[in-house]
Amino acid sequence: IYLAVVKHEMKATSEKIAEMDFEKDDYKKILADIEASDNQYIEIYYPRDTLIYTTESNVYAYGTTDGAEQYTVSLKPRIMKILERTENPDGSYYEVRQEYVVSAQHIVYGCFIGDDIAVELYYPVELIKDNSEIASTILFCLCIIVIVIILTVSTHIASTIFLPLQTIIENTKKMAELDFSARCPPYKIKDLNELSASVNFLSSSLSKALDDLQSENRQLETDILYERRQEKVRKSFISNVSHELKTPIAIIKGYAEGMKIGVGCDSTEEFCDIIIDEADKMNNLIVRLMEYMKLSSGAYKIYSSVFNLRLAIEEFSESFSGKMKKQGITFVSEIDESFVCYSDVIMIENIFLNYLSNAISHSDYEKIIRVTAEDMGKSYRVRVFNTGKPIPGTDIENIWQSFYRADKSHSREEGRFGLGLSFVSTIQEMTGEKFGVENKADGVEFWFDVKKKI
Repeated sequence: IYLAVVKHEMKATSEKIAEMDFEKDDYKKILADIEASDNQYIEIYYPRDTLIYTTESNVYAYGTTDGAEQYTVSLKPRIMKILERTENPDGSYYEVRQEYVVSAQHIVYGCFIGDDIAVELYYPVELIKDNSEIASTILFCLCIIVIVIILTVSTHIASTIFLPLQTIIENTKKMAELDFSARCPPYKIKDLNELSASVNFLSSSLSKALDDLQSENRQLETDILYERRQEKVRKSFISNVSHELKTPIAIIKGYAEGMKIGVGCDSTEEFCDIIIDEADKMNNLIVRLMEYMKLSSGAYKIYSSVFNLRLAIEEFSESFSGKMKKQGITFVSEIDESFVCYSDVIMIENIFLNYLSNAISHSDYEKIIRVTAEDMGKSYRVRVFNTGKPIPGTDIENIWQSFYRADKSHSREEGRFGLGLSFVSTIQEMTGEKFGVENKADGVEFWFDVKKKI
């Protein structure tokens, strides 16, 4: 670049010289000014083979002889060897010349002015190198400064634009994988902040929609399982009802046919008693079935009221006091008088009487039935214990099913159809309370929870 600039300046200098009038006396001063401003060495030949001006010739020596001006410098052209030469179409040329003594190199531009004047301009190559080195140093420093500025600006842009965009991209990828936990932070740039807020809103909306869909799917699965279970229960229920009705119908039919053909004429009254007894059992079964269906279908409405637990248990057990006394069973109630409940009294009575009836049927050994209650925080846990044999492990998981009877030999004689404990499970599931059974060392304990008055 410096070489091109120097060549351009040398050509411009030659154009200035071409405009000069060498017939005037001031041409040397003008040339001196040009040399000083352009830092060039000038040689002029006029005519072409006669050197009339060099840079050294512009140095004057003034003597005192007769007051006349005397030149002390003789005009001599520079003698150098030519290293390179380039000629231009207009006859001008550029050369690289080297001095013989000091080996200094110069750029030389030569041209012709008219037919008589030849001009050669010299410029030191060393000066070009020095200037180019200085310029290179300055350019290097500028490049370092520019690089630092670019890195600073790039870092700022990356931190304010690209990194937030990368965070948003990563969050959207997580959203594509159904992970909506990540959230984009707010940003100072308005557009990025709006984009971040939009992504967060989309993530929240998709998360909520997915949760709703999963919840609906879970509910659907639950409903399907419930329907399948209900269908299974209905089939089992119909089968059990058919079985339970088939026996008394067969007995009634048998005794009626016997009476018709005169078999056992002396026992007509006995036959009638048997038929009436079986009819009562059928009626009792149908009533129990109606109650069970009413509970299972959800048609029964719960009417809660406040009542004292101890007084209610004592009142409920009165209906079985005669039966317990007849069988020699000792009934013990150990419930705190301060226990006050808030629940449906009819349902609690149904649960307790089913437990008590079951305890009376299976009471053995010391024949003790003990009723206790424990404060569980939000509810009271009522326990009905009876001495006797434990429930086998194969039966203890199935006793809550309808028509399931662990002791089938005594159940029909006592008019029990295996619906009592299924009543208990249905009632407790309706009220959201717990229930269960445990085998103890000397007997069996059934329990149920009843809500406290708060």
